[in-house]
Amino acid sequence: MPSLRLGKVYGHSMCKPREVLHTWSNGKKIYLELHRRRWKYRDCKHTFVEGRELVRSHSKLTRAAEAEALWQLKGRNFSQVTRQLGIGYGALRRLLEREIDEEAPGFIQDGDEIYLGIDEHSFRHQELVHTVTEVKQRKVPGILRDDRITTLKKFLSKIPRDKVKEVCIDMKDGLRKAVEMVFPLARVVVDPFHVIADSNRRMDEARRIEQDMHRKRQVQIPKKIFLVGREKLTEGKRQKVDALLEKYPGLKGFYWTKEKIRELYRQPGRGEATRLLENIIFNLKSADDAELIRWGNTLKCWREPILNYFDNHTTNGFTAGCNTKIKMLKRISYGLKNVEVYWRKMLLGFAPSRSCSYTT
Repeated sequence: MPSLRLGKVYGHSMCKPREVLHTWSNGKKIYLELHRRRWKYRDCKHTFVEGRELVRSHSKLTRAAEAEALWQLKGRNFSQVTRQLGIGYGALRRLLEREIDEEAPGFIQDGDEIYLGIDEHSFRHQELVHTVTEVKQRKVPGILRDDRITTLKKFLSKIPRDKVKEVCIDMKDGLRKAVEMVFPLARVVVDPFHVIADSNRRMDEARRIEQDMHRKRQVQIPKKIFLVGREKLTEGKRQKVDALLEKYPGLKGFYWTKEKIRELYRQPGRGEATRLLENIIFNLKSADDAELIRWGNTLKCWREPILNYFDNHTTNGFTAGCNTKIKMLKRISYGLKNVEVYWRKMLLGFAPSRSCSYTT
């Protein structure tokens, strides 16, 4: 009952007794029988029912039962929770839709500096959705409905732009433009993993083209030995790589660039990294191979976001870990067809504790 002076309200009537599910014990449901009073304000004649902190209006579950149901749903599929708790799919879905929304992230506190990470993962086959994380606080403020830039900008606009210091992304122009539009004062950082993965992809593509050119002679150029960092190879394997590069000189520029990019992220500071990156870009733009020139133009376009990594060494490692957990939750759920249920179910999986699963 609200904290009002007794003269402001008076007892109006008694509600009809009803039972609500409160908890479970040894697989059995425990119900509460509610006998609640209805009160009325003397001035405005508005009525209200006591005990709203215990159970919602027209709900057949107490708030404690709702919290337990959500907590069980966090790491299980709908069918398992239905069998164990006896709550139907419709009730679970309505509870999920009510408690997990897309309001502005609640983890932001006054004075916090925000370091965001944005990556995408597959919802179903080729349908992708964005995952947004706070990489320093290691929290997940949002999993979006799709991978559209308009959806992403709408979500990001709910975050105070003056608090966002860095945003870590992969090498996609659409993401970069969206982040620069919403957070003009924030630094855009390219995740080192994606830069190295892009160099490995270009190296392997050049290897496959070289292999196809010699297909008539049934040439099989090994793949893995070119993708492993040279510092990790034994002396014998380094000699084998050098012999292959002498035999196929078209691969030399790609292999040199790939190794230099790996070396870039071993530099102690931004100054040394800047000089090395400038050397890489200069050599690529001076090459005879058109693909190497395009690679140099790409690195030149992403020069500042690549070098911004050396300010705070921000990466998307936590975001990638969240995507791995999402894959596990998808397997547990045996897949979800409805994207509205999907992103809420995945976001529920990152609730830090039982008490965070519902609002009071």
